[in-house]
Parts: sequence; C-alpha cells; structure tokens
Amino acid sequence: MTVLLSQMAAPRLGYDLLDTPDSLHSISETALCARAKAMPSRLQAARGKKKGVETGYYHANAMALGNVAQQLEMDTGEPVLTVLFRDNDGTRSSPGSLWADKWQSMHDGFLRSGFEHGIPMLPKPKSEAWLLCGVAVGSPSCAALENISGNDDSPNSAKARLDAALGGHMSGDELAGWLMQHPLDADRASTMPSFKAFKDALEFALDCVLH
Repeated sequence: MTVLLSQMAAPRLGYDLLDTPDSLHSISETALCARAKAMPSRLQAARGKKKGVETGYYHANAMALGNVAQQLEMDTGEPVLTVLFRDNDGTRSSPGSLWADKWQSMHDGFLRSGFEHGIPMLPKPKSEAWLLCGVAVGSPSCAALENISGNDDSPNSAKARLDAALGGHMSGDELAGWLMQHPLDADRASTMPSFKAFKDALEFALDCVLH
C-alpha cells in the first residue's frame, strides 16, 4: 500500500516517495493502539459512542495518528501527509453500512485530533481486492470486487482470488515489487467506491499541503 500511495502522489509531488525514504515514517498497529489507549479518558469515552466499539477502534486510531502527524509537523516545520491504513475485512453477511461507518469514524477521528487532512485508506473488503483490480482484465469496472469475501477462510476470498490470479501466493515484499512493475490504473480502480474515497481524500490532502 505504500507503493500504491507513492505512485498516486508522485505526479502532484513531483517525486517518488520511495526514492526519498527519509520522508516516510510508519507506525505499527500495535504502537498506534498503545498511543490511542494512552489518550485522556475524556477522549477515549467518545470512541464508538454512536457506532459501537468496532468503529470506535478506527476513530481512536485516527485520533492518535492525527496527534502524531501534528507533532511531526511541529518538529520538522514541514507539512505532513498521514494515511491510516486498515482493511475492512467484511464478509458478505456484514451490514451494508459497516464500511461507511468505519470510514466515517476514521475521518471524524482525524478531525477530532485537530488534523484536518488525514487520509483514511480502507479497502473493501481488503487490500487484495484493490490489487485484483490491477490483475483482472476484460472489464472496465472493478466495482464487483468489493462484493467478494474478506474472510480468508472462504474458498473464494479476496486473498485466494489474488493468489490464483498471480499464479501463487506472494509475500508483502513480492506484491510491492509486482505493483512497481504493474502500476494500478487509478481511474479504473476508482470504480470501487472504497478506492475512490481514498483517492479523493488523498487529493484533498495534497491540495492542503501543496497550496
């Protein structure tokens, strides 16, 4: 997903983030969750108040990451783009509103932290569906890929379908290398609402930092 982000941002930035590794910072899910739990209780109390514990997790993660981004801007004196990547991991039986609720929780969490241009990256059902859009040929639309199962135990899951399309399982590093050689068609991928939401949020964030 870092490769995908770099490919999409490069035309606006004028350079490839992967060519300037010092410009990239990452925070593990474990470390980010620890930061979220360390937030004052008055902030934690609002997590998931309206949508439940599960979406509250996304809200808290976005708040914590927004705080990190603001501190980094203060420390470096440079504008920061920050992306919160999580898989939706939904199944076909998941409520239709679940993805939208999670995405909104991430968006609202960034705003509540005071960081107004955080970027939710929430593939539906998971990142393999986005990559499948780069493998699949013959159809101008990838929208149907959002309807496959995100449950890895399903025989027709997003992960299983990607493995089959690529001729075998690839590690994260191997997938990154594959994507470098086969850049995703962002316009075609934007037929998937979850990808378009990410693309639009990225464009907004780039507008904010490049004005």
